Amino acid sequence: MRPLAPWRLQERFESTPAGRVAISIFIVVTLAFVVATNLPRSSLRHRVLVPGQPYLNALGLDQRWNVFAPEPRKQVIDLISRVTFSDGSQTEWRLPSRAALVGAYSDYRWRKWLENAIADAHRELWRPQALWIARNASSHGRQPVRVVLARRFYDLFPPGTRPDRGPWKEFTYYTLDLPPGEPGARGG
Repeated sequence: MRPLAPWRLQERFESTPAGRVAISIFIVVTLAFVVATNLPRSSLRHRVLVPGQPYLNALGLDQRWNVFAPEPRKQVIDLISRVTFSDGSQTEWRLPSRAALVGAYSDYRWRKWLENAIADAHRELWRPQALWIARNASSHGRQPVRVVLARRFYDLFPPGTRPDRGPWKEFTYYTLDLPPGEPGARGG
């Protein structure tokens, strides 16, 4: 006897009364937990989510609205890195930006990196960041001698106002002078 194909087993299960009851229970329980996770903090919400949160996590249906609370970001942030070479020439390094469809996933990771890279709370990242940029900027025999990291940002105004944003502002937050032979400047 030949084993049934997976879709045949599914059809057989769905066509039985027990299968329909099981599917209905699954849908009702899932919807109840999804609704509960969106309730305001209360004892009811807590009691329902004690068993419900692991269930939602396992299904990938957990929701975290606290990413928007208490207040969403009111600024657009950016980073610009200016690299000066030993011959006096300069270049700028900016975050990579790729095509909208697939690049959005890579760009998101760079944007998350940016949030930490420019934060005063993460000063320990500034020197390694500048060295990495220097290594990546060195090409064609040019040796970086200075890397300047600057935060750029503009304020977002409330929806419906004109203009909808303020002007770009820039603030230099770190400067790294690389002496000749600095390992990070030559990629070593």
